[in-house]
Amino acid sequence: MDKHPSAEVTMTARCLDGECTWETQPTTEPASATVACESHTADTGHDVFTVALEYVALVTRTGGTE
Repeated sequence: MDKHPSAEVTMTARCLDGECTWETQPTTEPASATVACESHTADTGHDVFTVALEYVALVTRTGGTE
């Protein structure tokens, strides 16, 4: 399974500090999400995030029997 050749990668990030609910909007520009996380860290001191990358996948069968 690989990323579909025409698919874009979408990134989201969410702060994991206690009760903080800060998160990025989904974006196809991971650099902008990274900058947003850096800004959140600078503003709050929160420095742990969960990051999700999402894309359309293509499964290709090779060999084997049906």
